[in-house]
Amino acid sequence: MAGMQDGLADGADPAPDPVAHEDPALGYRNQAIALWLQGRFAESEAASRQALELRPDDLDGLNDLGLAIWRQGRPAEAEAVYRRACAIQTDDYRILTNLGLALSDLNRKDEAAECFRRALRVRPDCFDARMNLGIVLSDQGRFEDAVEWLLGALELRPHSADALQNVGMNLLRQGKWAEAIHYYERALEQRPDFPEVHRNLAYALLCCGDFERGWPEHEWRLKCRPHPGARINRTFWNGDDFRGRTILLHAEQGYGDTLQFIRFAPMVKRRGGRVLVLCQTQVLRLIARCPGVDLAFEGSSYVPDCDIHAPLMSLPAIFGTTLATLPASVPYLAVDPVLVEHWRTVLAEALGPSPVARPFLIGIAWQGSPANRADSWRSYPLAQLAPLAELPGVRLVSLQVDQGVDQIAALGGRFPVLELPSRRPRDFLDTAAIVTQLDLVISPCTAVAHLAGGLGARVWVALCSAADWRWHVGREDSPWYPTMRLFRQTTFGCWEDVFGRMAETLKRELAAGRLPAGSAA
Repeated sequence: MAGMQDGLADGADPAPDPVAHEDPALGYRNQAIALWLQGRFAESEAASRQALELRPDDLDGLNDLGLAIWRQGRPAEAEAVYRRACAIQTDDYRILTNLGLALSDLNRKDEAAECFRRALRVRPDCFDARMNLGIVLSDQGRFEDAVEWLLGALELRPHSADALQNVGMNLLRQGKWAEAIHYYERALEQRPDFPEVHRNLAYALLCCGDFERGWPEHEWRLKCRPHPGARINRTFWNGDDFRGRTILLHAEQGYGDTLQFIRFAPMVKRRGGRVLVLCQTQVLRLIARCPGVDLAFEGSSYVPDCDIHAPLMSLPAIFGTTLATLPASVPYLAVDPVLVEHWRTVLAEALGPSPVARPFLIGIAWQGSPANRADSWRSYPLAQLAPLAELPGVRLVSLQVDQGVDQIAALGGRFPVLELPSRRPRDFLDTAAIVTQLDLVISPCTAVAHLAGGLGARVWVALCSAADWRWHVGREDSPWYPTMRLFRQTTFGCWEDVFGRMAETLKRELAAGRLPAGSAA
């Protein structure tokens, strides 16, 4: 995802002002600017607050404070600062542009777009406002409107790497892979060490199946700001034999990424010594059972020592993975037999006695983490599953945990969704045990899809037309998961066609009496 544009107040200069010693507020502000330009945002915030204690209504100082707070990932606080500035002056295009940044991060895209439009009414040639408006419109799926503003920004600065990469991002979302790659490469001609462009180029290359070029580019993600992974003060593993030593593999993004890339652990183990995995609590028990893993831990209370390390998502680059060498054997995730029996009993009791044959059980998920910037695209309303629920003999079983569960009650009985009771919060090892009892899993691009695929269960994934790189271009199958089938939107934002095709496909299979291999029936 391309980053938005932000800016310090006009005239900001990291060099000390010659009269700063006579004006303490100006001295603090110069210090704040210098720290901001060094990426020391917390210190910049402190200096800005000291300046504002002396000049509470200074617009430049408020602008600087808001940016320092925003850069630290606190958009709600940044919004409050910019609202305070807007109350002092309503038409400052810099304040409006930066307020739009905060609102966009809060996923209030319509409000953000209006801020950028207001800034452009004040200053039509504002590069940042044109750029940011284009990004917000692209985030909303309004790709044609977005390109107008992104190209408008590029017109102002033809050699801007930021503008070039954001045009590429918008093209990538429309499936125009070759054009997107062209713009990313042009951006790198202007700024060869631009981490976000390298990362976005990696997504485009990997999506097209060009693993040879894609994985090395993907390593630039580690230099992007901010990077969510662990910081390990040990040597980065280069793939060499490490017998007699200990390696730490660590998760860096979401649950699904951890479940997808843990498949490489046996390959790591074959290179030598002890394999530790630092992962999220929700997947801990599942990861601990994976082949090649000697110890899994979540790091809050226990951090064992290691000699070398590697992020899980760097393993494909380390091993030089191609489509031909991709480790795709399943299952590589293992269940707990005791939990399987427990959930078999729970499911049987929840289904109750039935005068007819056992129903065809479909495990369903529909909502990913709202913290994911793409969640509004990848997730779909539970109500969209109605065509499947209406098929004779089909029962839907919820695999959803936390976010989105409230949509079951919101159905108002339109169709039944079976919820399985639990005396404690479920983790992914529980969900894995439940999946073994089902005939089919249906999920968006979330961790449930990776879980089912890693277990070798039959899984159908509903994908947005601007799908993530890991599902590749135009495929109905997945080289990562041999038991997976992909159903893609034909029109951006339209899920009806996806679930209509799913229902027709399942209807034909049920009529033909075909049950999947490994069916619980």
